[in-house]
Amino acid sequence: MRNMGRAKFFPGKTVLLIICLMVLAAKAFAVDQFKIKEYEQLLLADAGCDDPETLLTESEKLAAALSLENLTAEEFLPAVRLGILYHNLSLHGAGQGYRGYAGKAVTVLTRVYHHPDLPEELRPISGSYLGSSLALAGDEAINPAKKIKHVKDGLKYLDATVKNYGRDSYFPLLLRANVGIALPSFFRREKAAVQDYLTLAGWYNREPERIPAGIMASVFLHLGAYYKREKKLDEAITYWRKARQLDPEGEVGARAGELLELFEG
Repeated sequence: MRNMGRAKFFPGKTVLLIICLMVLAAKAFAVDQFKIKEYEQLLLADAGCDDPETLLTESEKLAAALSLENLTAEEFLPAVRLGILYHNLSLHGAGQGYRGYAGKAVTVLTRVYHHPDLPEELRPISGSYLGSSLALAGDEAINPAKKIKHVKDGLKYLDATVKNYGRDSYFPLLLRANVGIALPSFFRREKAAVQDYLTLAGWYNREPERIPAGIMASVFLHLGAYYKREKKLDEAITYWRKARQLDPEGEVGARAGELLELFEG
């Protein structure tokens, strides 16, 4: 009888120990939400920059100050900044002759994202920009096979980043949506992009101080365009009104206003 009592007691201790270890492991791997928000704020200006000359000047300064072959802990954030600047230089400057910067962004962000010492809180932003940069590299590529490969590789990073960090940071959802909505129908990513935009809209409704109004104006503009294509004009008008309200003096708000004049009736 004593042996039976002990047999019941020790497994209980084992289960308790396992639970404690699981809790400790969860804490060890938990993402620091305050740190993620801090990184979002620190990188917001670079993420929103769309002037090619400014992007070129700032990226040259950063590149000269970094040692990408042997990144230190203090260089992780500047390296992510450099990757974002290169990414935006490709996005906003490729048509003006600033080509090759998507590849540079991929090189920088690959080194950062796969560095074993990278803080977990930098992975949502660095991973999503790596995915978007690969998609841009596909756009810049001449060989059709390389175009498709780069885009598919980029989508893998974007999907993984949304899966792992989509509840921690809005950047993965935003970048995946922006890539998906811009891709040709061949890739069949429009529906997923719209769902990402709708998720961001829900997040903004719950936590409006988290996502900048300028970003959400663009999200609403995209949603309006989608519902217009789907011949759901009432929904389109609703989102265009939101876009204009959030960006009354900006380009996005102006575009929303033009569309409202055309379709509001």
